[in-house]
This record gives sequence, C-alpha cells and structure tokens, in this order.
Amino acid sequence: MNNFQTILVAIFLAFFVFAVLIFSGILKIGGTSNKANTPQGKIVIWGTFNDPNIFKVFDDTRDANKELTISYVIKKESDYQQDLIEAFATGKGPDLFFITPDMVQKDSDFIYKIPYASYPEKTFRDSFIDGSSVYLDNDGVIGFPVVVDPIVLYYNKDILSNEGIVQPPQYWDELFNLVSQLTKKKDDGTILQSMIALGRFDNITHAKDILATLLLQNGNPIIASNGKGGYTSVLSDNSSSKPTSSIEAVLNFFTEFSNPTLPAYSWNRALPNSIDAFTGGKSAFYIGSASELFKIQSVNPNLSFDVTQALQTRGTNTKRTYGKIYALAVNKKSSNLTTAFSVAGILTTGDSAKNLAIAVSLPPASKALLADKPTDPYLFTFFNSAIITRTWLDPDSVGSDSVFSELIQNIISNKLSLDNAISKAQTQLEFLTKK
Repeated sequence: MNNFQTILVAIFLAFFVFAVLIFSGILKIGGTSNKANTPQGKIVIWGTFNDPNIFKVFDDTRDANKELTISYVIKKESDYQQDLIEAFATGKGPDLFFITPDMVQKDSDFIYKIPYASYPEKTFRDSFIDGSSVYLDNDGVIGFPVVVDPIVLYYNKDILSNEGIVQPPQYWDELFNLVSQLTKKKDDGTILQSMIALGRFDNITHAKDILATLLLQNGNPIIASNGKGGYTSVLSDNSSSKPTSSIEAVLNFFTEFSNPTLPAYSWNRALPNSIDAFTGGKSAFYIGSASELFKIQSVNPNLSFDVTQALQTRGTNTKRTYGKIYALAVNKKSSNLTTAFSVAGILTTGDSAKNLAIAVSLPPASKALLADKPTDPYLFTFFNSAIITRTWLDPDSVGSDSVFSELIQNIISNKLSLDNAISKAQTQLEFLTKK
C-alpha cells in the first residue's frame, strides 16, 4: 500500500469512528455546537506500557484537541488485573484500559461492546490483522487493536556459522537435522551447549506460548466459543479426522527434546532459564517475543544474534505464530463515554496508532500501517510476524500456566499416559472457562 492509499484509509477510519459515535447514539448532533461534538473532558487510561515515549502520544492527542485532557496511569503487570477489578468494583475504573486476550473473559462485565450495527464486523476485519478477531463476539467489538507482540525465533549467528550453517531453519522438523551439530555434551551426557529450549515447562521462558504456537499452527484454537455467549476448551480435539490429534502430535514433538534417550535431546532441568542460556551464549536458538529484543541487547551487548519468524509446521498452507495483541477497551461505566470512545478511535488509527506503536517499540495491529514496511531488519521481521500472529482466549493466564505445566510434567515423568494427561488438562481448562 502506498502513502496515498494509507492516508485515504486513515481518513476513512477517522470519519468512520465519527459515524459510529453518531449512529450508536453516543454522539448527539443537531441543536448543539461543533464544540460539543469534539473530544472534551478528562480521560484516564490504564496500561502496563512503561516507555516514557508513550506520554508524548497522549500529549499530542490532547494538543490536537484543546478541550481534552488525557492521563495515563502505568500499572505493574503483576498487579494490573487485580487493580482493575478493585477499581471497577468501587466505581473508580479508568475510562480506557489496555487489554490482552487473556483479559477478555475476566473483564467482559466491565467492557462497553460496540454493536455491529454501529461498527460492522467487516470494517473491523478489513482494518486490523486477522488475529484480532478474538476481540469480536456475538455482542460486538470488545476492543480496538493497537499493537502486536509476536513470538519470533532469535538465533546466535556465531554458533551457527561455527558449524557451517548459513541460514536458520524455517520448519520445526529441521531441528532434528541440526541437533547433533548444535547440542554439545560431555561424555557423561551433561549439556554444555543447547540447540534449543523445548520439552519442559519450568525453565523455558515462553513454554506455554510455544505450545500455543504449535497448537495454533496445527489448527487447534485451544479455547472456542460455545455458541451461547460463553467459551469452551477444545484442547482435546478428539473429533479430528486425523489418526493423531493436533494436541497429541504437538506434545509428542515438544517432549522429544527433553528425553535423554532420544536423538533430539537438547534440554533438561539442570540448565538455566532459556533466555539466560541464550544471552549467555549457551543456546543456538531462543523462542521469545519481539518485546524482548532490547532486553537481549542490554544483557549481552557483545552477543552476535539475529531474529527471524517463528518456526513453522511443514505441510500447512498458512504461516502462524502466537502473540499478544493489545487492544484499547472502553469502560462501560465511564463518566465520559462519548469522549472515551472517540479517544480510543483516534489512538488506533492513522498517525496516532503509528506513533503509539513506535513509542512501545512493537508492530501495529493496523493492516494499513503494517503495509508500510520499516527498513530496520529487526522491525521488518516483527512486522511480518505481526501479520501472521494468532492468539487464543486464555481464560486465566495464571491458571492455564499451571494446567500446561502439569500437562508437560505428567508426560515427561510418565506419571500419566498421554491420553490421560491430555484429558486431565482438557478438564482443567474447561473449569477455568467457567470461573
């Protein structure tokens, strides 16, 4: 998309937001001054983004609308959900708040959902990446997508070049051909250098995200709508026509890398956390998030590394990776609902959306903005990864961590058979969707 087309899309979206405000009845016209139809009053936004550059985006939005005041409150990620619940319970919640898909079910009672009669589903799908569809439900639009934090593959260039490997792998099954070159062991089996951190949960930074990537690539959405306004677990996809279900195939593959009796053995519990192994130069590959780029650079400035898209499942027709998709949600009890809605529209379209993405150093969720590829090689990869990002409606991020951790432990310890381990995890996830 060229610059002219991008400008047209931005103009269209701006007018569309205005139209939504009118036709939804939030914004009144006729008999009022133009001043009454412009964003005005005080808007409080909560989120966990702590880059100081984000304040300039809000300041610029305020400066363009002289009657508007925007206050952004940074919250600790560990306390964010609880802080929101307590604030909503006491009527002191923010007007707008950043959400991720794992917050959709928990906060559904607090979110103003925009009906499709006012904001057509097709307009949403045409405007934002396909993975953003998690913010659509039977009642309308749950949130306006802002930025994407996709799972990518970091790799140590020195380790690969030392072994004569020119390019990083593109497919998961290529790892089997590389493990003997890239995993170094002592005679007693002690791992000195790992190819990749797979197979366990406790010391792998993004173990659940890696499993989600594999499942989504194999067509398993993990959680799905039950058609009654709620959700259900589809982790155990027994209805699959394939001889082996997607969850069985994923778990068989994943756990191979922690089994010392198999050729793929590359990881064990004695090794450090996966990101520490990579930044310490002791791991050839690291499956991490785009947002970790600066952390990796700061921990070890001398590390020679690069990044590419997440490994893919061979034989599938489409590329996929898991990622967090951040969106702005409107508090249904906001005392200034009109302006809150308007500000959400402004911040997720055009230059405001672009500047917000730059401020938090993540690719935008807007298709129009993603079409304008950056020249920076890291960002180029992140933009392309954002386009193929999918996610899932995690009902409880802490609870599901425990579910997947127990699932992996039950398999690698032989505590339960594969079928029984999957069945137990399915039941546990289903319980989380009902909490």
